[in-house]
Amino acid sequence: MNKIKVMNDRLANMIAAGEVVERPASIIKELVENSIDANSKSIVIKAYNNGLKEITVIDDGVGISKEDLKLAFLRHATSKIKEEIDLERINTLGFRGEALAAIVAVSNVLIKSRVSEENGNFIVFDNGKIVDEGIVSLNIGTEITVKNLFYNTPARLKYLKSEYTERMLIIETFDKLALSNPNIRFKLLIDDKLVKETYGTNDVFNLIDNIYGSQVLKDIKVIDETFSNINVKGYLVSPKFTRPKRNDISIFVNGRYVKNFQLTNAVIDGYSNFLMTKRYPVALIFIKIDPYLLDVNIHPQKLEIKFANDSMLKYQLELIIKNALNNSVHEIPNNFKVLEKKHEQLEEQYTAFPLEFNYELKTNNSLLINEENINKKLPDLEYVGVLSGTYLLFQNEDGLFLVDQHAAEERVNYEYYLKFYDNYEIIVEEMLISKELDLLPSDFSVIDKYLEIFNKFGFYFDKNNHLLSHPSFLLEKDLELVITNMIFLIENNKEISFKVLLDDVAKSKSCKGSIKANHKLSRIEIDNLMKRLRNASNPYTCPHGRPTIINITNYQIERMFKRIV
Repeated sequence: MNKIKVMNDRLANMIAAGEVVERPASIIKELVENSIDANSKSIVIKAYNNGLKEITVIDDGVGISKEDLKLAFLRHATSKIKEEIDLERINTLGFRGEALAAIVAVSNVLIKSRVSEENGNFIVFDNGKIVDEGIVSLNIGTEITVKNLFYNTPARLKYLKSEYTERMLIIETFDKLALSNPNIRFKLLIDDKLVKETYGTNDVFNLIDNIYGSQVLKDIKVIDETFSNINVKGYLVSPKFTRPKRNDISIFVNGRYVKNFQLTNAVIDGYSNFLMTKRYPVALIFIKIDPYLLDVNIHPQKLEIKFANDSMLKYQLELIIKNALNNSVHEIPNNFKVLEKKHEQLEEQYTAFPLEFNYELKTNNSLLINEENINKKLPDLEYVGVLSGTYLLFQNEDGLFLVDQHAAEERVNYEYYLKFYDNYEIIVEEMLISKELDLLPSDFSVIDKYLEIFNKFGFYFDKNNHLLSHPSFLLEKDLELVITNMIFLIENNKEISFKVLLDDVAKSKSCKGSIKANHKLSRIEIDNLMKRLRNASNPYTCPHGRPTIINITNYQIERMFKRIV
């Protein structure tokens, strides 16, 4: 008796729909990408009951001819990929030919389309089969309506999130599609209410205004660099606008929104010294690269992407962002509204190693001040006094400025140590007696698996997992803590660089060696600290992202005293 059977097309499409069509936002993404590939200049998206009841996408693209209309919903039917070699140079958003077949398999679909110099045509699909077709009056372009999503696969409905979450995912999908196509006019309506609209003017600043609001345009930085025939253009929103999640780090490669762990981390690392712990920036990164150097055929949703050399691209992107932020003048934050909220005691959350070292660096002020290179990132300020033994008060024509003396010196010390470590080489120090580490068996498993990484940093072990050597700048009492932190980094990133290790060391050293709160400074020390802060590449935040200086404007002060109503 034959046990192996070839499944029918309808069942195959329903299985494929599990990967392509996860939720209403997936439907919108696939349909809109087809509209973009059809050279549309205007795309309207309508959703009802957060897309579960009905989704309609209307475009003014080239349309689909009567002959192709039926073929479009066959599995792997595509006009974009004809030969194997085409997979190596994919220039369209869609190419697998799975989406429409998968959508038809789990919903009821009505498609209308018209090409130039022909009548419009329509087809109705029910339960994966054509139940009606004919001629329809229509402008050139395509209109697809998807109803009753997952009506024949009710188990899929259980895995959908709340109505609010599904709505927000639709809006997020709309945002990414609109941001990647500033030359196309988009309109999103949910339950017949206009939610968002862009105007297709090809003006990215206008587009950012439409998506995020005009406030983020202030102090925005633009980057435009080309290296190894790769062009990177980016719009870096001020670090004062942060998010609790990474969702607003948008990476677009050849017009396609993608999710790439390496590139997202490159953006975060580029912003790192400007951000608080567990806060993420808003940034748009547009990359143009030869399609031959990409592989977008990783997953049916086409969100994942692989580069021929992603490490090089990550390094360059991080460097470009870091230089753009460090070399720019930023607006000093005005946190007065935060002060009006209920007081909360904020604990400092440091990721640095709380270590001591085998050497002491001289922090002579003359080493840290370059009188000839004082930058103009901070305004001219007149010293007024000190508040609570911690906050230095200054004034100018713009109002009152408060400087956190600990955060300020932490910043200048951190940059000093970074320069010191810049050319530091690992020196391995052998131990007179091997050290038994108090670690868990799972920790030793990680060490065994990634032994080469530990060896690279100077950590060598014998067959009993006793430590034989370590990098010379660490004291023996700190070795277990460093190794534990390295295990954590490796488990999360599968790698760790010497730069990351030294950066944590620099943060720890600068924190422990900086002026503490309630430590009284002389006027000479205050002037010296401000000169050093002015000489910093980033005088606005400490290494952990806390502000070093904030401003309360004259206008705000006058409002408090009711001089302005």
